[in-house]
Amino acid sequence: MEGLQPPSYNVNLARCLRQRMQSTLSSYWIDPDGTPNHSHACSDHYTYKILTDDFDPDDVFPEIIMLKNQLSSNLSKMLTSEQDIILEEHILELLAAMIYGSNMIEDAGCSFYITSEFCKSIFAGQHAGSSECENFGGLWPEIKDYLERNHRSTELADIERCRRETVQHANAASYIISKLYLEDRDLSEDIILETHGILTCGVDAASTPWKEYSGVYRTDEVSAGLHSFPHHTLVPNKMKAMVRDLNSELKAAIKNRMVDPIAIAAKYTHIFVNIHPFIDGNGRMCRLILNGLLLKLGSFPVCIGETEDDRFIYLEITAKGSALEYVYEDLDDIKKPAIHGELGSFVMSHIKKSLQGLVTATSTAI
Repeated sequence: MEGLQPPSYNVNLARCLRQRMQSTLSSYWIDPDGTPNHSHACSDHYTYKILTDDFDPDDVFPEIIMLKNQLSSNLSKMLTSEQDIILEEHILELLAAMIYGSNMIEDAGCSFYITSEFCKSIFAGQHAGSSECENFGGLWPEIKDYLERNHRSTELADIERCRRETVQHANAASYIISKLYLEDRDLSEDIILETHGILTCGVDAASTPWKEYSGVYRTDEVSAGLHSFPHHTLVPNKMKAMVRDLNSELKAAIKNRMVDPIAIAAKYTHIFVNIHPFIDGNGRMCRLILNGLLLKLGSFPVCIGETEDDRFIYLEITAKGSALEYVYEDLDDIKKPAIHGELGSFVMSHIKKSLQGLVTATSTAI
């Protein structure tokens, strides 16, 4: 990318998601009569604990089915533009929370209020201001105050970085969700690279200018704590294999009517983050892929990392998953346990929460 701004992907995402929900809530995992179209969703792809807390996917999955049916019933009764607006506003809040939580996991972005204000513009298909402070939509003082309260630098470059980490994250979400869900594209390397290019545009990594790493696979080694990720020379082939395996597994699952959106999305999110294909932005990218796949496969977006406790649990789960990936790396895939199982249970709990919010919002509207 030669310029600072990549081509924008302006789409009223909140409206498109609302229209898609209202036109059809059918999915790969629910038959028209409301029953699962696979024999047993809650298999060894899940665990019965999330860290030390008990969690029963066999109970939660049917609750999700019930909530989805209730949402479908509510949507069928929403016939006015005023009701549509109520749902769109809730979807905007949900998308803003998705961006905010994901940024907070990485100590990036802004407060929820600032994030929400930017996201309202972006997810309604509008621009969120230029890089000039006076055109931040009146949010420049808010961003500066947020940085001061968190004992961070309030230099102009730091204020701009804070804004850009929020705006570009939302733009990247709009792009990947539009491609995978609204346009029903298969996940591809091109979509992943373009999404990363949007996410990181104008945001330098710790030791790498953004133009050198944005939208391209890494050519250096990266690690997290004591855990090293695959050698950079292995990244291109591992990414090709990930995309190929995902699309192959999905086609086979659809053919056999055994699709579990949560398990598939959690599995390939886990694989992606343990390839760690980029110099920076891997965590936010894996959660963008997670939500893109969840929506594509007929589920609902999840907001991970909204609270400090949620961030702690998520990071513990992903760290444990990376450690187990290292332990079992020499085993054939067939012999490997479902390392993503705890992440799957964690995601399932958040899908239930998202659905509860949508049911409440639509119940209020009617």
